[in-house]
Amino acid sequence: MDTRSRPPLLGRWVIGPRLGRGGMGTVYGAVDRESGERCAVKVLRGDASSHPGGDPRVLRELRTAEALVHPHVVRTHACGYADGRYFLVMELCEGGSLEQRVRHGRPLAPDAAVTLFLDVLDGLHHAHTAPLETVDAEGGPVRVTGVVHRDIKPHNLLLTGDPSAPRVKIADFGLAKSYELAGASGLTRTGASAGTPAFMPRQQVVNFKYAQPDVDVWAVAASLYFVLSGGRTPRDFPPDRDPWLTAWHSAPVPLSERAPDVPPRLARLVDEALTDTPRIRFPTATALRSALEAV
Repeated sequence: MDTRSRPPLLGRWVIGPRLGRGGMGTVYGAVDRESGERCAVKVLRGDASSHPGGDPRVLRELRTAEALVHPHVVRTHACGYADGRYFLVMELCEGGSLEQRVRHGRPLAPDAAVTLFLDVLDGLHHAHTAPLETVDAEGGPVRVTGVVHRDIKPHNLLLTGDPSAPRVKIADFGLAKSYELAGASGLTRTGASAGTPAFMPRQQVVNFKYAQPDVDVWAVAASLYFVLSGGRTPRDFPPDRDPWLTAWHSAPVPLSERAPDVPPRLARLVDEALTDTPRIRFPTATALRSALEAV
């Protein structure tokens, strides 16, 4: 195991085996020495900070996640900087991700999918409207209302609870901006994951830094499309074409062509929610939630 990426965490957390690795970091299982609670530790990729204790701007942004307390947002217990790496300590969601669930199984049934995504939209609404402290362009603290995720996709929609009737939680709030502040934004547009453009509307492709909450709503619709279609993304991404150009120039394929068994009203709603020209059809999580409930 790469010991350089494993933080000592001041001895409070006993770091266990690696659970997974993604574009933004590596996740390890861990146990809290004080409470005995099992948890997950995410160690972020990127170059070591020039600040001995980590860049205060990055740490302040990471702490945004600690302030988000909601049943459908992964709880962040702590964050910090150790051995040249930023880290977060989070609740452990043992059901894996929606991406894994679909990849190793089959498309979710429409009723099950809608139930999960109503919960996702509840968590997203909370994150978009919660009073928080973040950083301004100069790195100073500023009070804001809500935070935009900017990287919602089935990979970070995590399952927990009874496997026969799981609940879902959104992971990784604050990581996209933290990466930028740490000077690692290039990872977001290249190695952060080839799949990321597949869950971005055009507005986010050209204006990633200043993305608004509606891009998260579009990404939720794209994730719903993914689970209903058995792992297909709304757009086709030819391997010989730049994925960012594809995201900008290509229109989503109607869901009914990918998943003909999905009820027509639901398929039409998902297609409508993936409209991003001239603007994103559903600007808020509550707007899409209301429409989803209606079908």
